[in-house]
Amino acid sequence: MSFFCPQCSGDRAATRPRCRECGTFLEYRTSRDSLCAALENPWKALPAAAPRVRMGEGETPTAALNSVAPTAFGKLESLNPTASFKDRGSSVIASSVVDESTPYEGIVVASTGNTATSVAAYAARARIACAVLVPQGTGTAKLSQVAAHGVSVFAVDGTFSDCFSLADTVAEDDGLVNATAIYSANPYVAAANRSVAFEIVARLGEAPDWVTVPVGAGPLLGGTHRGFEELAEAGLVKQVPKMVCVQAHGCHPIVRAFETGASVEPWDEPITTEVGAIADPLRGYSEDGDRTLASVRESGGVALALDDETVFEWQTRLASVDGVYAEPASAASVAAINACESIEPSDSVVALVTGHGLKEPAETDVAPTPVAGADEVRDTLLGE
Repeated sequence: MSFFCPQCSGDRAATRPRCRECGTFLEYRTSRDSLCAALENPWKALPAAAPRVRMGEGETPTAALNSVAPTAFGKLESLNPTASFKDRGSSVIASSVVDESTPYEGIVVASTGNTATSVAAYAARARIACAVLVPQGTGTAKLSQVAAHGVSVFAVDGTFSDCFSLADTVAEDDGLVNATAIYSANPYVAAANRSVAFEIVARLGEAPDWVTVPVGAGPLLGGTHRGFEELAEAGLVKQVPKMVCVQAHGCHPIVRAFETGASVEPWDEPITTEVGAIADPLRGYSEDGDRTLASVRESGGVALALDDETVFEWQTRLASVDGVYAEPASAASVAAINACESIEPSDSVVALVTGHGLKEPAETDVAPTPVAGADEVRDTLLGE
């Protein structure tokens, strides 16, 4: 069980995200026995480390979304310890740092949201030195979640891309790992996300026809796709699902490349969306988009962009009809089931609900109805 270069086929150390020989992004591989075991315990097929740094991440519920379609399900990644799927990668990265066989002593991460909170939490649990780099002007609500874990927070004059560039420079020291949740930062995050595929198959008994994924750079989509591929190669499932890459219309570099048949280029137009978690312009690491796009194309899948109105409509519908309160980007994966013309009504589909709605609560005033007594409440409930 090791990281390897899919181009050169040789084993590689995970201290860098790419093969030193050819520059290809590294992947993780394991044995068929480990994959069989992973259907009971996903950690059996993840990068080995001792001790494990865990807080109960993974093994999240797969709930029916009957309001969407009879064969639609939501994988509720919003129920991870820090309320997002990022905990899968953070656990593996923190475990790699405390493992004495690796050279790591600390973590640096560039993020404006869920990754920062997740990495900070796992670093605190493992008592690992951690520095978080955020763009100047990042909202205090998000920063308060990060700072609560006692990590160092630095403001960078620039965009997220500038934060990532600085994090990558800091991590040139072999004693530090860049935990930013993109392929170009480290190979651990995509490897950890393979566990999503293992859990879906364990829950459904087979791979679904489709999996819809909200995408910024895309290691969740790529890692999940790779997990299904491994299970298919081992003969443990009959098919690899078609992957649906969902981005915001106001910033959709991967969707644009899918539609034109070209390689992914950074998004240099103005970003005109409030769904920030799936609005990554990929400046400085557009190869990450190509890696994600390759998974979409190899699976026979689709990439589509949704406007903000559609996303927020489905966020409301998901909460009010299915009882799932998701952040806007997470609701986009459910909205995509309805928007994707290639998905047939009889097709089985799993939407990855990646983060909880409390991550980005709506800025609206809730006005309770004044009540005079029990009869008024009773009449409302009983329709009298």
